[in-house]
Amino acid sequence: EPGRIFSRDQLMTTCYSDHRIVSDRTIDSHIKKLRKKIAVIGNQDWIQSVYGVGYKLDIERV
Repeated sequence: EPGRIFSRDQLMTTCYSDHRIVSDRTIDSHIKKLRKKIAVIGNQDWIQSVYGVGYKLDIERV
């Protein structure tokens, strides 16, 4: 859902539905890898960090 802000907790729940124990830093690591892969498409940072809340896909920049 472009433009919607997802918290780390929401992302962890969605990505790890088997309820394994992961650190919220794991989500940061995944986001870093996604940003690197997406950067190949264009020189923009499409995944925006929302301080204290989570992450969102910024469609305005796409």
